[in-house]
Amino acid sequence: MPNEIVIRKLTAMSDLSATAPLQKDVWRMHDVEVASPHTLKAIVHSGGAVFGAESAGRLVGFCFGFAAWRAGELWLWSHMAAVLPALQGGGIGFRLKQAQREWALAQGYRRMAWTFDPMQSGNANFNFNLLGVTARNYSVNHYGAMQDGINAGLASDRLEAQWQLDSPRVAALARGESPQDAADAQAASMLLTVDQDGRLRREEPPAFVEARYGIEIPADFAALKASDIGRAQNWQLQMRAAMTALLEAGYVVSGFRRAGEKARYILSRET
Repeated sequence: MPNEIVIRKLTAMSDLSATAPLQKDVWRMHDVEVASPHTLKAIVHSGGAVFGAESAGRLVGFCFGFAAWRAGELWLWSHMAAVLPALQGGGIGFRLKQAQREWALAQGYRRMAWTFDPMQSGNANFNFNLLGVTARNYSVNHYGAMQDGINAGLASDRLEAQWQLDSPRVAALARGESPQDAADAQAASMLLTVDQDGRLRREEPPAFVEARYGIEIPADFAALKASDIGRAQNWQLQMRAAMTALLEAGYVVSGFRRAGEKARYILSRET
């Protein structure tokens, strides 16, 4: 990376205003979809936090969060996290989330949560394998119809990532370690998969009895959308049906695996 990346809290209106064009670059948003710098200022003023990643004085990434009352305690709700497309995969997003985590722990938060598109394998890999989240909640068409360059054409289904900020696994990942997740290390019975002929197959067992189930998603959903929107829409519907059925049966999304053209979620019985 040609320039050093600096992570810092953003509080001034000039800094917060710089997030608007960044959002447009990342999501190819229309003006009405952009998180207003005035709203970000209100979040900062009322006790939330906005973090920015800068390179040579230019904002190249940001994230922000605010307090949310969940399950009888205060969680930090992280609504947006973004890095310029050309710099994604270089560790900036990880540093932003770790800065957010450290700040949250200092404020007394123990949990953070956010939603993401469960069809996006890159986001799933980042959330489960680099940060160490789990997921228990699935929201169908969470935002309604979206028209930005990433989400247009499909329902805005979202999976809620839950981040236990002080767990040993999360702390180890923050240090750069890669602890083995036993739930992911063992074979899972595939509930949704692509067969050898390329056909999408969803199993519908009369009861869920296995310790772990797998749900396959495309390794590159954006490419699938561009080449075959009908197959993309069907895959989203099949994944939704499989995921919600398992969550309602008491399973939790405990991990994610991506290898070559294959990507899958691992769901395990809640303990």
